Amino acid sequence: MKMMKYIGMMAVMVMISVCLNSTISHAEEVYETIPLNKTLSKTLLMDENKEAGNMYQVKIPKDGVAKLQIESPKNKEFTLFLMSSLKNVGILDPKVNSPMISYAISAKEADYNKSIMTDSVGVKKGTYYVFAYTEGNVEKVKFKVSFKAASNYEKENNNTIKTATPIKLGSTYKADIKMYDMKDYYKVTVPKKTKLQITVKKQLKAPFKIALQNSKKQTIKQLKMKTLNNTLTHTGTVTVDKGTYYVNVSSGVYFGTSSDYDKAPYTIKVNTTK
Repeated sequence: MKMMKYIGMMAVMVMISVCLNSTISHAEEVYETIPLNKTLSKTLLMDENKEAGNMYQVKIPKDGVAKLQIESPKNKEFTLFLMSSLKNVGILDPKVNSPMISYAISAKEADYNKSIMTDSVGVKKGTYYVFAYTEGNVEKVKFKVSFKAASNYEKENNNTIKTATPIKLGSTYKADIKMYDMKDYYKVTVPKKTKLQITVKKQLKAPFKIALQNSKKQTIKQLKMKTLNNTLTHTGTVTVDKGTYYVNVSSGVYFGTSSDYDKAPYTIKVNTTK
């Protein structure tokens, strides 16, 4: 059953990707700016294939957490995507850095699972794009994009060293791995030679890989990560010189095969130890 849900979810993603690429390629335009923290009711424009997709933009005033929330009745086929840009959209390839950073889905193929009708993601200040998609003759859809200022979340898109989320030693940050977001990078500045401890705690038994790299993108092989008995905590230590380092948290598989969810939430903490 879980595998069937996952296959259904991927089918929804493929259909949305095709529609999304078509929507963006039709014209270069200024998209409607929608307000934060307000429930919206929208009629989506239909095409000859009975698929509809509207693009909106939203202004994020400062670093914090954005939340997508579908409020339409569960019998409506409806999906929201939040994107950091319009480059490489609609690409279903974990090797490509997709700008899709959050999604909320209400679909029969996913059994109208309430857990995936909302999603939160850490974001930087800036302009983001919201793609609202539906299949079939659906005139009104209700949704909301909320925001709150926060500093303890990863900031998407952070799939490369160049876009790594800066984190402070000793602080804990919330994050997750999604179907479109298979790796996260974090930037750590070490003021002097010291012993670092990296701890990643996840909520699902999804296989994770944790690596430490220097500013030359070289992996520090002295880092020895181990998985504790409950299989949900990865921890490791390494002695490093003064400098800037990058922690890469990644996974090579999707999560629908191992759970009812399409993402794997986790926390990351890097601190000094004796």
